[in-house]
Amino acid sequence: MQPTRTAGLRIFMDGAVTRLAAATAMIGVGGAMVVPTVSLFLSDAVGATPIMIGAFVAGRAVAEISADLGVGVLSDRLGNRRLVLAVCSVFAAAGALSYFTFRDYWLLLVLSALFFGLGGTTFPQLYAYTREFAEAKNHPVTFFNSALRSVTSMAWILGPPLAFGLIAAVGFRNMYAVAAVLYLGGALICFWGLPDVGRRRARPEPGAVAEEAGAAGAVATKVRAAAQPQGSPFAGLTPRVKALLVTIVLLLTVNSMYSITIALFITKDLGFDAGFTGLVLGLASAIEIPAMMYIGAKADRLGHWRVIMGAALCATLLFCVLPLATTKIAVLLLQIPNAIWTAVAMSIPVTVLQDSMPDRPGVASSLYSSAFKTGIFLGGILTGLIAQWVGFTNVFWACAALSALALLSLFLRRKA
Repeated sequence: MQPTRTAGLRIFMDGAVTRLAAATAMIGVGGAMVVPTVSLFLSDAVGATPIMIGAFVAGRAVAEISADLGVGVLSDRLGNRRLVLAVCSVFAAAGALSYFTFRDYWLLLVLSALFFGLGGTTFPQLYAYTREFAEAKNHPVTFFNSALRSVTSMAWILGPPLAFGLIAAVGFRNMYAVAAVLYLGGALICFWGLPDVGRRRARPEPGAVAEEAGAAGAVATKVRAAAQPQGSPFAGLTPRVKALLVTIVLLLTVNSMYSITIALFITKDLGFDAGFTGLVLGLASAIEIPAMMYIGAKADRLGHWRVIMGAALCATLLFCVLPLATTKIAVLLLQIPNAIWTAVAMSIPVTVLQDSMPDRPGVASSLYSSAFKTGIFLGGILTGLIAQWVGFTNVFWACAALSALALLSLFLRRKA
């Protein structure tokens, strides 16, 4: 007999759910402190040039792509995903401590690729665990995933202002020490506070084995038949889906370029303090949460492709205006369109991919994750090259061009 289906906010009365949300929040705030501060840290504390900063980000992205593949396979074989989560969080803490300890660029590049390469797999594994948890507890999966993802979004409201405020008050070293403590706290909760839902799902009830054997055999036959011709994740992709993948890579490259550049643009080119950078990033995340919920609710009626095209258009206009902004008010107001296009790019495309590949939802999610990391890699390379030669402000003109290219790709494919 299956447990009663739990819905709404009553889900959070479960202590395990509370601990899962706490772990997600601690790891999320740690990541929201580290990621947006790296470019400023490398520039001010390490003395890296723009092209060195871009190479640093690109190298870490390559390490994360490789680690994602390896850890993903390993976690499925182990079954005990909470152990994987704990170990990956410890690696992330080690990465933050390497920023605390060292100031040599090449040593930091190696250590960052190693520690954050493995530590960066924490969030994909958290999302996988969240789905397994929801299914094991018989919670509504879509609502439960959205609720836990909102915790991550809220972490990005708190993390950047906290990080840049600590930098202004006590420096980079102490800020990264706080991030390391948060990662370690998340690791402890993952290992000792979360149930081992993977193993529970794998163990059938004795009385149900004979009853379900025939149905299970039929399902297994269908699964084998469906999986047979699809050894490659790119097998069977339609031109429409391929165009969408190109668009995702372009938009996520733009997002990566913005994330790398914004702190340096504000502090170096505009001359504002680091605390204002945290306010800008926190405001964008605060707007992004309701924007993501509202757009997600309306996307089915408006049409997913139209929504993505609207986001590409919004990004193009934003990055045509952002280089011209010279006041704090202007930069803050531009976070409204920035949050809107980012909310779409971070949520709707993966749904479209999954809808386009209904028999391979895992492959669809993997393709989106790979596109995400590819965008980070390309964003690092392009930002470094452009900023090195023409300055941080001009990176945004390149963002506008790439956003326009994404819009054109979608328009031509939709018209065809």
